[in-house]
Amino acid sequence: MQSRLDPELLKAYLQTDYIVSDDPPMTLKIGEQSDDARILLASFDTDCGAFITAWNPGSTILKDEDNDDRQAALLSEIEMRRLNYLVAYGERENWREYSYFILGIRREEASELSHHFQQNAYVWVGADGVPELVTMI
Repeated sequence: MQSRLDPELLKAYLQTDYIVSDDPPMTLKIGEQSDDARILLASFDTDCGAFITAWNPGSTILKDEDNDDRQAALLSEIEMRRLNYLVAYGERENWREYSYFILGIRREEASELSHHFQQNAYVWVGADGVPELVTMI
């Protein structure tokens, strides 16, 4: 994976657990195949999905209220595009960042949406159920 991200930030992304708030919750790790992800995608009759957040643009920590407003704008955009989604989050140590797991979103659209919300990266999951970190810088 080639990226211009700071190595420590890249390491943090790679060590994060990506959790879909389904019943039961599903935890994904970058590069580790997940049968649960494949089953979830199939249950929505799709072969792909992406974890996308609007929190902390460019890894700049914002107040929760500002992040909540940005996340609401992302949700409005997802709903306007009529995309299926599940509430999700990334979690590592004492840190949690909310996101959506958007089902059926194509890689190009996921990149465009992540760029629009000024994100450094997003997590892509294809039909093989292997989460992949897609860096934007």
